[in-house]
Amino acid sequence: MSTLARILVFGSVSGLLWSVAPGVLANLFSSRADVPATVVAGIVSGVITTAILGAVVARFGRGLAVGFGLLSLPLGAFVFGFNLALITRFLPALTSGNLAVIEPWKLGSDYAILSVFTFLAVGLFPLAVVTTLLLRSFIIRGRKTDVA
Repeated sequence: MSTLARILVFGSVSGLLWSVAPGVLANLFSSRADVPATVVAGIVSGVITTAILGAVVARFGRGLAVGFGLLSLPLGAFVFGFNLALITRFLPALTSGNLAVIEPWKLGSDYAILSVFTFLAVGLFPLAVVTTLLLRSFIIRGRKTDVA
């Protein structure tokens, strides 16, 4: 599997799993109609964040990957909020209509700030680091398999 395919697969799966965090914590799963928007925003955000990080984490050691993992939390949260705002604005069929239409830059910034400067960061930072280390090993393992 090529590195691009690995990034798409890992990003989709991790984005889907990470969409549970804002879905539960921000009460985005309160209506069944809002679940598709949350999941789609999570998957798209996962792919974008993985593409950004995937380009650099495999080149550096594990220590720098941990640093990138710490940065991945606010980055992923921003991209998620940005995408969620775009979805609610341009694809209202994916929502219940209960979500307020907010400026994408504002919602992205709000999610990034809340992910870092609240008590939630205690649990989210370690998960972000683990996800980044898994990404690193997934890409490195794929390169070794492609060569062999």
